[in-house]
Amino acid sequence: MKFRDILNSAATNLWHNKGRTFLTIIAVLIGALTISITLGINTGVNDYLHKQIGNVGNTEQMIISPQYSSSDGSGPQKYNSNKSSHNADGMISKKDVAKIKSVKGLKDVKALKDSNVEYAQGKSKTKYLIDAQVTLGIKYDLLAGRQVATQGQVSEILLTKEMAKAFGYKNPRHAIGQQINLTAISPVTKKKEKIAAKVVGVRNESMVSSGQSVYSTGLSDKIIAANQAGLPKALKARYVEVVATPTSKDDQKITEIEDRLNKKGFDAMTLKESVKQLFQVFNAVTGVLILFGAIALIAASFGVINTLYMSVRDRTREIGLMKALGLGGGKVFSIFSCEAILIGLIGSLLGLLAAMGIGQAINKVATTSFLKGLDGFTLVQFNWSSSLIIIGIICLITFLAGTLPARRAAKLDPITALRYE
Repeated sequence: MKFRDILNSAATNLWHNKGRTFLTIIAVLIGALTISITLGINTGVNDYLHKQIGNVGNTEQMIISPQYSSSDGSGPQKYNSNKSSHNADGMISKKDVAKIKSVKGLKDVKALKDSNVEYAQGKSKTKYLIDAQVTLGIKYDLLAGRQVATQGQVSEILLTKEMAKAFGYKNPRHAIGQQINLTAISPVTKKKEKIAAKVVGVRNESMVSSGQSVYSTGLSDKIIAANQAGLPKALKARYVEVVATPTSKDDQKITEIEDRLNKKGFDAMTLKESVKQLFQVFNAVTGVLILFGAIALIAASFGVINTLYMSVRDRTREIGLMKALGLGGGKVFSIFSCEAILIGLIGSLLGLLAAMGIGQAINKVATTSFLKGLDGFTLVQFNWSSSLIIIGIICLITFLAGTLPARRAAKLDPITALRYE
């Protein structure tokens, strides 16, 4: 008996009891559907995050800030002059910056001052609050335009899509090259200063880097100068955070640098690490969802066992006749194993097709609702490799589930089987 004959026999026998087989396939389909949708979401989110990371550039850049933990639970902590000064205002002093620069393994250390803008006005002349930061020199993901200058005195700004629309530009691209006005105020003199800035780019919304507008270095310096008008010289030397680049990209080396900073009283984290945490959190969530799909497949495997056991019982005399005509136990085992694999194959294929259909519907809803504005984000994505793996695993599970009834059929005594009523 050739393999083709075994396969034909298995396919024919599978539908002797259509209702029972159909219900078993439905159980497999549900498990395949759950796992496929979950993996599709995982693939979609990971693909978007990888694209965003690729657009950022220097993911090793480290953000350094003072530690704020006042106690470890064992009572008040003693003052340590080797650690950060822990200024009451939460700012970093020149002394702190010097300590950071002394840490081995860091380069391009840059202390950043706070640059507060009272309000901003664009084409519409309406006053808006603006959430912005000075450029960190990384490559921001842009919808249009170019990056802001990281050196010199030019006043340039990257706007978010929403900010561009608020300023009166229906198409965010129309904001490129236009001028907006930022009003900064000194808390000491209360004097307001209007600062003009040229829009050179519009940012895409992103899950990786925060959706803030971005100042050029020159623009930030002008805002800071307006903020600090009238302040004593000692108070001007205050920084909100420090950015630096590790000399090595090796994860172990970066961890060692963070430990050294920690001992001096600073917290530090690279963009790469923050993104890694985002991956870990999301993968943990999808892992739980995959577990539910696995439970569904385990339940379906019991359905496969039941279906094939019933099939063996219904076809006992037929099995006895085949064995009496010379068909070996191995061939009988192969027939029933093929039936189990066919159940898995049909169920997984239908589950994948259903998942693709549902995935398209989810993507359509997502892009017009909760993912609106996140350009290039396809929530549910499928690829051939993961699809083939899903089919292979499900077929393996159903094959293993079918081995018990197949083994029983292979061991049937032909004389006893022929007498079975």
